[in-house]
Amino acid sequence: LVTAQIVADIFVNIDVPDSILVERVVGRRTDPKTGKIYHMTFSPPDDEEVEARLVHRSDDTEEKVVVRLQQFHANIGAVKDYYKDITVSVDGRATPNEVSNEVREAVRQKL
Repeated sequence: LVTAQIVADIFVNIDVPDSILVERVVGRRTDPKTGKIYHMTFSPPDDEEVEARLVHRSDDTEEKVVVRLQQFHANIGAVKDYYKDITVSVDGRATPNEVSNEVREAVRQKL
């Protein structure tokens, strides 16, 4: 961003414990016909026909998510340090609508 002379007004950190992120990713399924994403616990399909054709991505396993999270944690510290003066943290354990509203409000307040 610095090279492109882009200055951020806000850095939104959506804080979610790793265990919840793993659960969210591992339960995710995609309908290859429609492209719609479901979660087997939080938003399963209502239709048995849809459920039967759902696909579980090969990289949505606990082992692969843990590796991605390790990479994230290895790098996020430098990013957070750089943007510490403009960081707003949001509790990502809330519902999607609540998180969206909180992010929207944080951005609105900064602009």
